[in-house]
Amino acid sequence: MALNHQALSGAMEGLKDGYISKDGKLVLDFLQAIHAAEKRQAELDARVFYEEKKMMKEKYEKRLKDAAARELMHAEEVAMLDKELKREKSKAALAIKSLQEKMEEKLKMELEQKESEAEMKLKKVQELAKAELNAAIAKEKASQIEKMAEANININGLCMAFYARSEEARQSHAAQHFSMGALALEDALSKGLPIHTEVASLQSYLEGVDKDSVLDLVLASLPEETRNSGTDTQLQLKQKSLQFDALKGTIRHFSFFPPGGGGILAHSLAHVASWLKVKEADQSGDGIESVINKVENYLAEGKLAEAADVLEESVRGTEAAEIVADWVRQARNRAISEQALTLIQSYASSISLT
Repeated sequence: MALNHQALSGAMEGLKDGYISKDGKLVLDFLQAIHAAEKRQAELDARVFYEEKKMMKEKYEKRLKDAAARELMHAEEVAMLDKELKREKSKAALAIKSLQEKMEEKLKMELEQKESEAEMKLKKVQELAKAELNAAIAKEKASQIEKMAEANININGLCMAFYARSEEARQSHAAQHFSMGALALEDALSKGLPIHTEVASLQSYLEGVDKDSVLDLVLASLPEETRNSGTDTQLQLKQKSLQFDALKGTIRHFSFFPPGGGGILAHSLAHVASWLKVKEADQSGDGIESVINKVENYLAEGKLAEAADVLEESVRGTEAAEIVADWVRQARNRAISEQALTLIQSYASSISLT
């Protein structure tokens, strides 16, 4: 609009100048001025149109570039979202697989536990059934044994009645031989001689008197050393207390360190400890002096087995055990032999009276 106004103003100025200077040419100049103004106006309009067209073209080209950029950005976002979606799908698939494996493992463990529990229950049922069966069998066997025992009693009664006279004569003869064998055993023990022959004779005589007698076990329990080599005599037993007095210092010394001995220092300390040890007056303690007092009292009372047990127990696990081993063995052998002889003599007396 500013350009059109300038063109018209220029044309009017030209007409004014022409009118003043040249009256004859007023119309022509006016027309020329109009044409010139229109031409300039057209040129101005064309220039304005071109500028506006150029601006619009640039504007639309810019919009097109922006749209293309946005499209490219959207495409990149779509690609990123697609990649993220694939990654999430992969994670989800791995998580599902891991969860499935865990569930399968858990199910497997539960099945194994159930199988184990079922096997344990089955085993318990089998054991219970087996125990019930064994109880029933034992009960049936006990009943049969009881019936057989009753039958044996009746049979034995008949047999005893039938063989009464011959059995009495045979037992009387065997009892006499058994009494003589007991005297021979007593004589051998009193002299400290081997008793193998005497024991064999008593066993053979015992079969003729009472095959099921407990004396058979008594004879079998006699120490092998006593049978083959004999044992201490009565005189030697009376000297046991004197022999034990000679061993007391050694026992007291070696009871202060364990088996295997030790160096000079261990022996020196043991010697000092045994020297400083004050002898206890009573027998209530557990020290070596108390044990020695107990053993001496048992020897004075003739209780050889008790003395051997106390002494052996007190030095067990120490070096003194090897020192007293022979004395303990001899005392125990003598005690067992005397107890066996007492039972044999009592049995011989009882069968001689019957």
